[in-house]
Amino acid sequence: MKKVVLSVVAALAFSAAPALAADMPVKAAPAPAAAPSPWDVAFGTAFTTDYELRGVSQSKHRPAAQGYFELDYTATDWLKLYAGVWGSSLWTGFADAEFDITAGVRLTWGNFGLDIGNIYYYYPGGINTPAGLANGSYDEAYIKPSYKFNDWLTVGGVFETGFNDYNNKSVLPPAVWVGNAGHYFAAGNAVITLPWKPVPDVTISINPEIGYEWYSTGVTANMGFVSDTYWDVGVDFNYKAITLDLRYWGTNANPGVAGTATANQCNTAIGSGGSSNLCGDRFVATLKFDTTLSALK
Repeated sequence: MKKVVLSVVAALAFSAAPALAADMPVKAAPAPAAAPSPWDVAFGTAFTTDYELRGVSQSKHRPAAQGYFELDYTATDWLKLYAGVWGSSLWTGFADAEFDITAGVRLTWGNFGLDIGNIYYYYPGGINTPAGLANGSYDEAYIKPSYKFNDWLTVGGVFETGFNDYNNKSVLPPAVWVGNAGHYFAAGNAVITLPWKPVPDVTISINPEIGYEWYSTGVTANMGFVSDTYWDVGVDFNYKAITLDLRYWGTNANPGVAGTATANQCNTAIGSGGSSNLCGDRFVATLKFDTTLSALK
């Protein structure tokens, strides 16, 4: 009799098990993570003791405020499209300000990178006869290859040309541009990241660069600019989105006699408060902030 009762109880238990299991709540499978957006915006600002461009001060050795934003679209894991604007305050002797409008593509194959694009140099207030300003707005094409050898060494270069239209062939009215307007620029650079960190999350890198800028005979005749070699070496201290850049600049260009045909890119413009040397060896400190919208999310 006991065996019969136990058999009946066991049968009832097994027959009820599926119903109980069906009544239990089932935990839903987690939804797949959303794919990251191919769109992003990079932006930043900087404050520098001297806006140096290829060894020539664009702010007359005075401080400058700078900023930029860039819209990026990642089409594939090796192709990124971008367009952006970079701006800087200047000082009397060039123009009221400078805005560099860029657009291009960045290609990546393993450790090799290639940036190909166009830059439009826009100088509002650049044509001012009473002040002797003759900065025309113009564009140039560039190519920037790079190669990352390892975690501590990346080397790169840049080549830029203006297609015989340097400075938009702008001179002070009533004069007109005479001759060609060729301009070429080439440079090599490196980023050497040190293994030592003074404090956690602070990375130190050394960034040397050397470049050569060539101007055609027409540019020299109309603007006085002479071909020159420049160099600079900097030490960067980076903490997350903040970078302190301490850099030493130099060039072999020297100023001519102000107000004469020998004046060149190292001389200030007429009426700009003297004929100070815009070239020469110089130490520059720059504090920068750089981030992206995706990094802030």
